[in-house]
Amino acid sequence: MPTGTERAQFVREMFDRIAGRYDLLNALMTCGLYRLWNRKAVRVAALRPGDRALDLACGTGSLTRDLAKAVGSGGSVVGVDFSPEMLRIAAARPLPNIEYRLGDATNLENIPSESFDAATISYGARNIPDLDALFSEMARCVKPGGRVVCLEITRPQGVLFGAFYGIWFDKIVPRLGGVISGDRRAYSYLPESVKEFVAPGKLAEIMERNGLRDVTWWKLAGGIIALYRGTKRR
Repeated sequence: MPTGTERAQFVREMFDRIAGRYDLLNALMTCGLYRLWNRKAVRVAALRPGDRALDLACGTGSLTRDLAKAVGSGGSVVGVDFSPEMLRIAAARPLPNIEYRLGDATNLENIPSESFDAATISYGARNIPDLDALFSEMARCVKPGGRVVCLEITRPQGVLFGAFYGIWFDKIVPRLGGVISGDRRAYSYLPESVKEFVAPGKLAEIMERNGLRDVTWWKLAGGIIALYRGTKRR
């Protein structure tokens, strides 16, 4: 798998290619459970009506729209992604309190410091080589006491869910994704990227050393999904 700048270009081009089928495949691969996981991420973000939220690697806007509903008409959400095609799909389902921007999650040069109540990223962290830069930027953008939330796929440790993961993600998902999207390489990348990603405890350490405290993480779906939350130091 490519690294650094080459990997960023590879991932961007991959998401541009599969954007049109991304939501359908998410629903099929998770049996619709991604909606439940989104709701849990919104809940731990602890948003209130009128708050501002930042959603990085927002893709087609699934979590972004849930955040927008949580903050209501008096609040706002900014969704950032580096794939123009993913943003085009997201913008096709507009909400008045969402603004989408093309950008790099590790260099949010147009986002003022301490301007959001919460920042989120779902299923995007494992695509970002520099996790310190990612969480440093997320911590910079939230207010003191603001929440940083990360939702990500991980490898389950239990025998039962480990066996299921090995069959589903390693074998079925690449074939299913290839048939529906026409791009099997993109869906072979999914299990590869999860295998290479840091363990939950290590990710919590990265969040802590980048300005976040009280970092907590939960296993969902038998450990196939991990949900992390940290709070910016006051």
